[in-house]
Amino acid sequence: MSLPEMAQEVARLSRLLDQGLAALRDQAREMADAESEYRQAKAMAWMQAPDGTVPEREAWVNGQTSDQRHRRDLAEGLRQAALEAVRSRRTQVSALQSLLAADRAEAEFVRTGPQ
Repeated sequence: MSLPEMAQEVARLSRLLDQGLAALRDQAREMADAESEYRQAKAMAWMQAPDGTVPEREAWVNGQTSDQRHRRDLAEGLRQAALEAVRSRRTQVSALQSLLAADRAEAEFVRTGPQ
C-alpha cells in the first residue's frame, strides 16, 4: 500500500469512526429510553399484579413487560455492537498510523543516513 493510499485509508477509517461514534451516541440514548420505559412498565405491572404466590406474580409481571424488556435488550445489544465497531475502527486507525510512522522514519533514514 502506497503512502497516499494509506493516508486515504486513514481518512476513510476516521469518517467511519465518526459515524460509529454518532451511532453509539444514538444507541446510548435509545438504551436509556428503553430502560426507563421498561422500568415504568414493570412498576405498573407489579401494582396491577393479581393475588398469588410471589413466583406467580413475578411470572405475570414478566409476561406483561416482555415487549419492553425485549426493546431494552435489543437497544443494549445494538449499543454494544456500536461500541465494538468504534473500538475496531480505533485499532485499524492506530495500525495505519504505525505504518505511516514507520514509513516516515524510513524516509528520514534514507534522507539523512545513519548518524
